[in-house]
Amino acid sequence: MKPLKLYQGQTPSPKDATRDAVSVLRRGLLPIVEIFYSLQGEGSRTGQATVFVRVAGCSLACSFCDTDFRVRREMIVAEIVAEVRGYNCPWVCLTGGEPTLYAEVGALCDALHDAGHRLQIETNGMFPRPDWRLDHITVSPKESEGGTLAPWYFENAAEFKYVIDDETDLARALANPCAGKPDSPLLFLQPNALNPAAVQLCISAVQAHPNRLRLSLQTHKLLNIP
Repeated sequence: MKPLKLYQGQTPSPKDATRDAVSVLRRGLLPIVEIFYSLQGEGSRTGQATVFVRVAGCSLACSFCDTDFRVRREMIVAEIVAEVRGYNCPWVCLTGGEPTLYAEVGALCDALHDAGHRLQIETNGMFPRPDWRLDHITVSPKESEGGTLAPWYFENAAEFKYVIDDETDLARALANPCAGKPDSPLLFLQPNALNPAAVQLCISAVQAHPNRLRLSLQTHKLLNIP
């Protein structure tokens, strides 16, 4: 494994942000960054209208993180569901930070499903949640940033999305045991936005492995939407 890079993310202190999130949970509330309505910008659901519920705190401090995951709102489940329902959109994406870090988020999954929504989750894959009611699991493995990938996701993810900086990251993506198998999860390469050279590397890799890989771009950033 290559050495971890210097943190360049948007959260001033990831450890403090996660500690604050845990403190909120201990008071019976969920630590939320924001709830907003936009289009899914990445992976196989790109272009679909989606309500995003961003959970505060994370299990990692990835060098390239583009999200400030500090606690902004402290909410009960019913408040979150009511706000989500106001957008009249079937799809909800639980994102972070790292939403699977907290078992308490499972109650939110149940409540959103009971309200008629379909749920996508975006996770680094460190914490399996077989008891959560999820319709679409997107895993973005972060082994190069100190993370681990729970084998449960190989059988349950809809897609894997690897952030690519260099050939080492590409090799890690191609080593995914699901790559190229019939009816397997989709395998996306997403260039690190901080590294322009990664774009051509990803394009060339997808062309070299047309049956195994797809390209994922952060189209929401190209469109200048949340």
